[in-house]
Amino acid sequence: MALTILLTVGPVFPPLVCGQEIPVKLIQQDFQIMRHALEEAHGGIYRYTSKADMDRAFDRAYQKIDHPMTGLEFWRLSAPVVAHIKCGHTDIWLPKTVQAQIVTNIPLLPLVVRVLGNRVYVYRDYSSTGSPLEGSELLSINGVSVKHLLATMMASVTRDGNTTTGKPWLIGHNGRFATFLYALGIESPFRVACRGIDGKRETAKLVGMDVPKMRAVWTVRDPEPDTNAELKFLDDGKIAVLTIRHWYYYADPERKVTFLGFLKKSFAEMHEKGSGNLIIDVRDDPGGLDAPGKQLFSFLWDRPFYYDKDLVINAREFDFFKYAEVPPPPLGIEQQSDGKFHNVKHPNWGLQQPQSPHFAGRVFALMNGGSFSTSCEFLSMLHFHKRATFIGEEAAGGYYGCTAGWTATLTLPNSKLVLPIGLVTYYQAVSGYKYPDRGVMPDYPVAYTIGDVLADNDKDMELALSLARSK
Repeated sequence: MALTILLTVGPVFPPLVCGQEIPVKLIQQDFQIMRHALEEAHGGIYRYTSKADMDRAFDRAYQKIDHPMTGLEFWRLSAPVVAHIKCGHTDIWLPKTVQAQIVTNIPLLPLVVRVLGNRVYVYRDYSSTGSPLEGSELLSINGVSVKHLLATMMASVTRDGNTTTGKPWLIGHNGRFATFLYALGIESPFRVACRGIDGKRETAKLVGMDVPKMRAVWTVRDPEPDTNAELKFLDDGKIAVLTIRHWYYYADPERKVTFLGFLKKSFAEMHEKGSGNLIIDVRDDPGGLDAPGKQLFSFLWDRPFYYDKDLVINAREFDFFKYAEVPPPPLGIEQQSDGKFHNVKHPNWGLQQPQSPHFAGRVFALMNGGSFSTSCEFLSMLHFHKRATFIGEEAAGGYYGCTAGWTATLTLPNSKLVLPIGLVTYYQAVSGYKYPDRGVMPDYPVAYTIGDVLADNDKDMELALSLARSK
């Protein structure tokens, strides 16, 4: 379905004003290199999409290569094919030279958006302080329906399985909507049609801004915390709130406090204060290292446990490595009777031990479409062991694991499109989930309007505090 959407709406986009056309045979060569690399190296290529379905997606797209294309046009064709794998760690993107231009001098749409209920709203207008556009619903840009734009983006971005929240979150954060517009040929100046907060249709013409200028505005309007993890107490210590923004080795920007050291200190403080409720906030946490998720869970479970059941690599070397940047393989991988390699020295492999002081109180987990990768591994463990109440949105990562870890970055030789391929397929030590192609579902779903977002209403936290304070 997603592939059909892209090929249907693709022709409505205007022709690109940049990029040289690449001969058909060279585009075909790139496509075959991409396909073979994914088929031989991606251990989860058929985890959510059958081989027959994946073969059809490859074949249909290949048949479209019957004329010369620019690199950006080839990206439009190949991105939905890669997305059809439904692996959030595997996505194809523009050539590195174009990426460098995007983050330096290409004028992009100066709007930050939020995607809510399959509609696109203006969250920030970098071009004007107090802009009347903020809060309005975008209807069209340069004559192209935003409905079509959003459908194409949704078909081209990746998240695990059939999770529903990750793609809208991804499109609406970190300036991706503006960069996707450029990749789709929507360039400055921008003629914007929108529906205002009062319901009236409005139009505006916006001149593009480069990323450095937009970052300067963002730093002033929406400064981001510089800590990866922090702890605070409410209600005289009865409630602890643990926020994890990234799963990194260090918890502080000075790189002096390890994540495990931070956890040990935090749980000791909870023990001293007699905290009976713990709110763990992993919203907007895209992931990071593997071990920190296991480390946090080890303070919440009082018996030995398994975290990862297996970590599988198809081979140590692949044909496409001649086109790729490949870091050294993980230490401790060994070939077993199935002919594949297993990462038996990974910190999350094998029987894990609980940490002390153990927290035995109630746990509330806040999550959304920005909770991905390591966040989802941690959430799956909490869910499988019935160790938390879940609040917010469905997490964006698959319940049973992902394909990531050791990553080879493939640069297609003719188009120069970049495709990172995770080579390690993770299988978590969980079972019995009734949504095998989805992420952890909330016990208490929470929906936001654009008014909530503009007002910074934290409905997830409000609900968690209400539940924590109840008997």
